[in-house]
Amino acid sequence: MVALLTSYYAYKVNRIVSNSVLSAISVGFMLLGIGLVVDAGTSLVSGRTLVESFSDRVLTLVASSTYLTVQMAAYLIIAVGYARATYGNRAKMMVPAPVVLAGSAALGLYGYAVLSYFVALVLLAFVVFQGLLLRSGGRGHLSGMVMLAFVLIFAAHIVLLLSVLVLGTGLFLVGTAVQFLGFISLLGFVLRSEVVGPG
Repeated sequence: MVALLTSYYAYKVNRIVSNSVLSAISVGFMLLGIGLVVDAGTSLVSGRTLVESFSDRVLTLVASSTYLTVQMAAYLIIAVGYARATYGNRAKMMVPAPVVLAGSAALGLYGYAVLSYFVALVLLAFVVFQGLLLRSGGRGHLSGMVMLAFVLIFAAHIVLLLSVLVLGTGLFLVGTAVQFLGFISLLGFVLRSEVVGPG
């Protein structure tokens, strides 16, 4: 719900200021929010009865794969938005997303999870670096709250990738909590921007 609210308020602020980063955040967080709602709903449904355990496993597999794909797409959109803010419309990111997705079909869910968290981590590193370039060049009108949000989300994905590599539930919960703090920080920024104007 926080991701969807972030998307909605970023969209509202973007209609006033027309900023490529806010536009990318709106679309990216809409995808993340929808993916998280589907993933959470599937987690609640799965494992309820013994008879449905096989179909639940298939449902969980499909929902998890879908969320991981949507997550990569969302962070790619945000990265493109930052690239446009940094370099203007001449910025073109040639990311072979269809090749990555097609080639990963043979990996299975575990391999695909490792791949998707790694790709998300690389894209978030790009976003953080572009954010630093914008701020250092004096061209960024986005607050330090946005940088804090993406640094938290980047740190969360380091922990989430480690949790998948070592299959650590505790690490996964820590990573998810840190990511939630990043989402809250970004939501706080867009709410503040709507009230006092972008800054």
